[in-house]
Amino acid sequence: MRALVLALLLTPLASLAQTTPDPGTGLSASVQGGQFDILVPVWSGERLAIVPSIGLNFGQDVGTDVRGGLAARFYQRRSQIAPYFGLRTAVLFFIPADSEFGPDRDTAVDFLVGAAYGAEAFLLPKLSLGVEAQLNLTVSGEESARFGNPGNLNVNTAAAVFATVYF
Repeated sequence: MRALVLALLLTPLASLAQTTPDPGTGLSASVQGGQFDILVPVWSGERLAIVPSIGLNFGQDVGTDVRGGLAARFYQRRSQIAPYFGLRTAVLFFIPADSEFGPDRDTAVDFLVGAAYGAEAFLLPKLSLGVEAQLNLTVSGEESARFGNPGNLNVNTAAAVFATVYF
């Protein structure tokens, strides 16, 4: 009886171990701190994915935060656990609401470049979960309060987790 129960429990795990990734173009949801972004990873070849992203936060009487970015992921191997090194760039806009900051406050623009190391775990050929560690350099705009250092350079670490469905 124990052997039967053990076999029933291990069968799904054995099928996961045989999962061969079959990515193409995907749709990802990413969580990084309090930010939720949408990513569209597009595999271009056996080990390269180009990943545009967009994010939006809106706070009534505060303003709107809009993020757009582009990353390249260079996978070390295409396997069930696929580690990668990445390069990323983004433009971050904060558009203040008139009621909070007054009508004379300009939109703040920050520019980001960074490097990342992460891995994507393919649970099924078209479904993955991933994690990424980042080191970012940001040039803050003169009006930016994002990093508490307006008009200057900022270096920060970050982490992101994401889930992707490929089509």
